[in-house]
Amino acid sequence: MAKKKWMVGISSLLIIAVLVVGIVWIGNNDSEANAEKSIEETPEEANKDKEINKKIKSEENKHETEEEKESKDKEEESEGKDKEEDKKETAEVNKETSDKVKSEAKKEEKVETQTSEAEKETKSADPSTKVIDPITKYVDVSSLNVRNGPGTNHAVITSVQEGQTVTVTELSDAWSKVNVNGKSGWLSSKYLSDKKPVVATKEEKKEESSQTTTKKPANPKNDADKLKTVSGNRQLILVTANGYSTSNATIQTFEKDGSGKWNQVLNTSGFLGKNGFGKQKEGDGKTPIGKYTIGTGFGQKGNPGTKLPWRDITSDDVWVDDSDSPLYNTWQSKSKTEGQWKSAENMTHRLYTYGFVINYNTQRTPGKGSAIFLHTGSSYTLGCVATSQSNVVSIMKWLDPSKNPVIVMTPTQNLGNY
Repeated sequence: MAKKKWMVGISSLLIIAVLVVGIVWIGNNDSEANAEKSIEETPEEANKDKEINKKIKSEENKHETEEEKESKDKEEESEGKDKEEDKKETAEVNKETSDKVKSEAKKEEKVETQTSEAEKETKSADPSTKVIDPITKYVDVSSLNVRNGPGTNHAVITSVQEGQTVTVTELSDAWSKVNVNGKSGWLSSKYLSDKKPVVATKEEKKEESSQTTTKKPANPKNDADKLKTVSGNRQLILVTANGYSTSNATIQTFEKDGSGKWNQVLNTSGFLGKNGFGKQKEGDGKTPIGKYTIGTGFGQKGNPGTKLPWRDITSDDVWVDDSDSPLYNTWQSKSKTEGQWKSAENMTHRLYTYGFVINYNTQRTPGKGSAIFLHTGSSYTLGCVATSQSNVVSIMKWLDPSKNPVIVMTPTQNLGNY
């Protein structure tokens, strides 16, 4: 019994040992399996990790590519803007350069034009001036104006008398530059002679004057000497033109000396009606031909010093030019006579700064013409005579009613008619 129990115990221990060994083996197998499993799973996980890393890297690369692209786009956009700005700057620079070139070209053209005009003006003012060796000439007229230029449009600086010696140094058309009395000026060549004229003494002139007071010189020396109807006048205004159709005139003034000779006081240019000489009717734009007395002096700035009867112009003054009015060709008060005429000229006209009435159509024949004056102006008139303001004032100061002044207006070829 005891042996049986022992055997049972041994068997039990063996069984237990086998079980333990089995359990250990199984555990080892599980460990190895697990180890193998762990070893087998590691490559997959590694592959997964690689894939994940690739995706991450791809995303990073993609993000970097997008950033690079965005950066590149920004750079291109910036470069585009820079190029546009460069283009604009270049265009502006080109425009400024072009404008400067054009401006300089215009300046050069203007300078060339001004230079050309100045040269033309210089040439036209003195077209044929020629310096000559000094020669001696003699004044062959009673009195002759010396001017500061070769033409009657230049100012008078002095005068010379008959028989006076002058030295000619230059010639310009019909004018001679002379030195006389310490002054240099221009004389009309036609009144200079190579031979000294015989000038009568004061006693001889007085005797001759007492014998032939009204006798005309055999050879006229000026335009006044050509007139036949002015023996009773001591002052003369002569308005002439080359023909009937021109509006350009020459205005001369003469005064008779004690010996009965006409001495020229003024010789200047002036203007007639726009249609020349030969007034026939009201409004024909022509200046009358004939010999007329001098009427009232007038102006808008007060009496300049004339001895003529004087009248200040006011805004109420008119000159009636209505041929059907009984007031035709008269100076009237507008406020007092309105209703007695249909048309009248305001005396506040800008050309009537100074002037005087030429006594034309004093009989007031209807339609024959009215309001004929000598007044200020620098162009043709509607029938009056005009010249510069300085000339008008000079003539008005010179006129003296006690010397019975007259004005003769005619084409040059008809001087002998008056």
